[in-house]
Amino acid sequence: MVRSTRWTSLMFAILTLSPLVAGADSTGMFAPERVGRWYLGGGVGAYWEESNSQLKNAAGQFGDFISGGYRATPYIGLEIDGLSSQQRLDTPPAVSSSNGRSRLTTSGVGGVVKFILPLDRIELYAGGGVGAYNTSLRTKRNPFRDDEENDTDFGYQGLIGADYFINRHFSVGLEYRKLRVDADLGPTIPGGKFDAGGDFLFATFRGHF
Repeated sequence: MVRSTRWTSLMFAILTLSPLVAGADSTGMFAPERVGRWYLGGGVGAYWEESNSQLKNAAGQFGDFISGGYRATPYIGLEIDGLSSQQRLDTPPAVSSSNGRSRLTTSGVGGVVKFILPLDRIELYAGGGVGAYNTSLRTKRNPFRDDEENDTDFGYQGLIGADYFINRHFSVGLEYRKLRVDADLGPTIPGGKFDAGGDFLFATFRGHF
């Protein structure tokens, strides 16, 4: 129920922002030189997994992303990004391990469409996209050997955020993302498929060319 509420709230925010973007006055509401230009960026921050019952005692949760984008119109940006998360957790009972801890990592590449509300130096945005993501569980059996299980599947994400333009070429901001991707690591994780996505809160930076 908690997962469903979070995802519903994010989708509501995206749908709420979209008509605001469509109806915004285009005179004086944005910096025209941002349109038709490329930008590169990234973010680092906290990550919370989906509280899967199969995963125990998660810690060291961390997320990051890098992205490249194109400002197609004052109100639409198109991006390709690489998103990843990692966490440590108790090794599942199906895996024999010397130290009892494993590392679960999810990473992949996806395309994102962003709907932007430009307010001069500040821009609000919401969006979503799809991509391919690999989930990996790595367990250290001894100092000389790691065992690893992998699964790759399609996933989808939604996001909301804000950018503040320090100057023409550089902006900083905050961004919340929600990633949903199912993974199946066979007998390594009991119970079959589980949601390898989660919630991200990033501090972001972008360079605009």
